[in-house]
This record gives sequence, structure tokens and C-alpha cells, in this order.
Amino acid sequence: MNTGTRIKDLFTGMWKDTRAVSPIVATLVLVVVAITGAAAVGTIMGTFSSDVSEESNTGELTSASSTEILIAGSTTVQPVSELLAEAYMDDHQGVKITVQGGGSGAGVSSTGMNIVDIGAASRDVKSEEAAKYPNIKTHKIGGSAVVVIVHGTSITNATKAEVNDLYVNGTGGSGNLSAITKIFDRSEESGTEDTFCKWVGNTTFHSSVEGKSGNAGVLKAVEDTPNSIGFVDFGFADGSDDAEAINLYDGKQYFATKDDIKDQLKDSNKDTYPNKLARPLNYMTNGDPNSMEQAFITFAMSPGAATYFEECGYFPVTSIA
Repeated sequence: MNTGTRIKDLFTGMWKDTRAVSPIVATLVLVVVAITGAAAVGTIMGTFSSDVSEESNTGELTSASSTEILIAGSTTVQPVSELLAEAYMDDHQGVKITVQGGGSGAGVSSTGMNIVDIGAASRDVKSEEAAKYPNIKTHKIGGSAVVVIVHGTSITNATKAEVNDLYVNGTGGSGNLSAITKIFDRSEESGTEDTFCKWVGNTTFHSSVEGKSGNAGVLKAVEDTPNSIGFVDFGFADGSDDAEAINLYDGKQYFATKDDIKDQLKDSNKDTYPNKLARPLNYMTNGDPNSMEQAFITFAMSPGAATYFEECGYFPVTSIA
């Protein structure tokens, strides 16, 4: 058994026994994996291994890994993964699926290091990640888009230049965003932030920009803070009472509506929403998925799974293919 398999089996044991380690700690482990790599995993696992050994032996861990699926990564994909997992387990007694966040970066690295069975990312695998983890296979399950959200202002639209100026230079921005007094972004490496950065054309933000954890963290911060701005996935902003997705001007006027985003995902030539803000929702496996992983991925891509994507404000692959 290789190191990656041993680590994955130990994670399975920890998640199965909530007394060993909480989901929050498990997510933090995934974030550390994304930042520091395999060396940190050994240190972290050493800390927890004595607790796990009191409850589980090697045989139990090996057995558990054959009937459980560990999914981790993108906080954008996480809500629909949780719905898919619940529905799948209802129809497949004896199968346990555990879903964690951690960000798209953690999803890629934990897949490449064979720590999880299925990684999740709200973006494509980067070229440098593909070079580091050449065995990763990507399985597109849906699509969505990043939207810019504001709260407590009369703003309904902004130009890309105005958004970029605010994030690069801080508050006191120009034009439509001059009333903004608080700016939020993501505190961890994520597909949502990667997508946003590609659109504005910058990866370095002003020191006053405050990071929040996950799409949910950014959304709550904007909802709770008058005259604030942030960016989240459309599925998180859709239906919010206190944070509104604004329309964007990037050479032409783009409207942050469900229909316009869906049309862009179906055909980029339609140019109904900024192409760089539209993105895929992906599952990833280390090499070809085994039969159990493939069965769940096939379910996630099936017409019957569409309702779970729509419930989250996303677009199933069957509607945008």
C-alpha cells in the first residue's frame, strides 16, 4: 500500500469516527495540504494517528475505504455535492459519502496526492498543477459563474475598470463604486478567486481588502456590511435579500441573470456574460475512477441529478452540454 493510500484510509477512519477529528479540523488539513504539500500531511497525520488507533485497527480502515467515498475541495461545488451524496446514499444502502470544503486548490492537490477519492474544483486544473499531478482526470458535472455583489448602496452596475481599481487601490474608488467603504475577497486559494482575478486582470489586491472563508463567508460579510462589495458564485448570490449581484460593463453591458449566464455556458459565442467569469464545476480523480467512484460521478452527470444543481443555483452538465 502506497503512502497516499495509507493517508486516504486514515482520513476515512477519522471522518467515520467524529470523536477522532471534527469536520472543521479535517477541512483545515485539506487547506494545509494545498499550501504545504505532502510533508505537512505526514506531520498532521502523526498528530492524529494515536487518537485514531484507539478506535480503529488497520483491517477496519481498509474495509471502510472500500465502502466510503471522500469528496473535498471547492466550496462552490460543496453544496451540490452534499445534495448529490444524500440522494445517492438513500438509493445505495451501505455506501457512505463524506463531503468537505477546503477550496479548489485543496481539491486538486488532495486528489493528486491520493488523499481523497474525488476532488472538487470550480475551475479547470491549472497547467502547473497538471504537470505536478499528471494522473488527475477531470469530470465536468456542471457550470456556473462568478458575480460581483454589493450591499447597502444604490449601485446596480459597474465597469471592469472600476472593480479592478477598487480591489487594487482600496476604497475611494471611481465612478459607480465611489460609495464602497469595505471590500471582501477570499482568504484561501479558490476557483472563485482565480476566476475573478483572470477577469479583472490582477492577482494582487490592496492591503485593506479583507479575506473571508469560502463563498458563504464572503456572502455573509457583504450581507452584514453596508456599502460593501465582494464576489461569489452566482448560486450563492441568487436569492440573497441583502447582497445583490450587479451588472457589469466590459466592452458591452452584461446582466447577472440566470438566463444570460446559462446562455454563456452553453455557447461562449453568444457573449451574454463575461466569458472569463463563466466556469465549469468539476470532479477529479487520481487516474481513472474505480467502479464505485465512477458510479457516483455518472449519477452526478445524469438527468436525474439536474434538480440538485438547480436547487443550488447552478447548471447541470446536461443543460449546458
